[in-house]
Amino acid sequence: MEIYMSESKQLIYPLSQPLPYSLKQVTCYVVKGDSKLTIIDTGLHTKQTSDTWKQFFFEQGWSWNQVERIVVTHYHPDHYGFAGKLQEWSGAPIYMAKTEFDQIQSFWNRNNGNPKQVSSFFIPYGFPEHRSSQITRHMEEFRAVIEPHPQVIKWIESGEELDISGEKYEVIATPGHSKGHLSFFHHDGSFFAGDVILPSVTPNIPLLPDGDPNPLQTFLDTLDKLKQLDIKVVYPAHGEAFHLLEKRVEEIKAHHERRLDKLKSFLLDGKIQTGFEICEKLFAHRPLDIHNLRFAFSETLAHLEFLRINGEIKQTKVDNVYHYYK
Repeated sequence: MEIYMSESKQLIYPLSQPLPYSLKQVTCYVVKGDSKLTIIDTGLHTKQTSDTWKQFFFEQGWSWNQVERIVVTHYHPDHYGFAGKLQEWSGAPIYMAKTEFDQIQSFWNRNNGNPKQVSSFFIPYGFPEHRSSQITRHMEEFRAVIEPHPQVIKWIESGEELDISGEKYEVIATPGHSKGHLSFFHHDGSFFAGDVILPSVTPNIPLLPDGDPNPLQTFLDTLDKLKQLDIKVVYPAHGEAFHLLEKRVEEIKAHHERRLDKLKSFLLDGKIQTGFEICEKLFAHRPLDIHNLRFAFSETLAHLEFLRINGEIKQTKVDNVYHYYK
């Protein structure tokens, strides 16, 4: 593990937490200034995560009461899942966007959350009804890896300053990957990115119920906004810290351009096709378990809606199912 030192002399400790998905890990951070610690993102609530956090603190010689705050960049389980347990251990408050916490409750609250809303949203775009129960069960399974929920949460918003271990970081709205995704920028050029920009994979950009109607456009706008900041080093939530943000922005934008061109090529014959039929063509080269199918389908829809809203393709409804054509 490489320990980073920022220009402001903070020590930044990355901690790779295991994930049981094709994306094998999530990178959490502990930022140390004097004796106080700030945790950024948490991992899933699993025994592996628990053991990794305990071993890491033991190796560093830290105690849990040194943790001043726990920051969550967005609502996805690999970022939020262990927040409640870390709060139990440390007593530290959670800092996150209310939009993201509300999304967690909408999907996974055991009293009034609705894990079925994703499959219900997918069906009108051609997702097979006989497989919709698989999506619902998959969503329900996340409850086990995000509980207990934290009890003390402080809402943060774009434009605020957040104290991270004695240094002021600007809270930056970086939506696209999720509606209320937040990142954190220090004037020395340090940037805690969450999932907005990653060094070797492109963040998933999904179309989801009650979400952004054009998340890909929002994400591309976010990337352009990042180029206006004087970011010198990016601390991403998957992978290792990297420099040359502008180069990576252009690589990710080029990836989406290629994907958009491919989708348009599927529609050149003029036939109407459902979102699911188009998704199957787009990902014909790889088998998809239900986890990755959810990501693939929601991202296919995001790209199709981008093209539709920009007038490059059209949509019609047949037997209560949306179809796309050019």
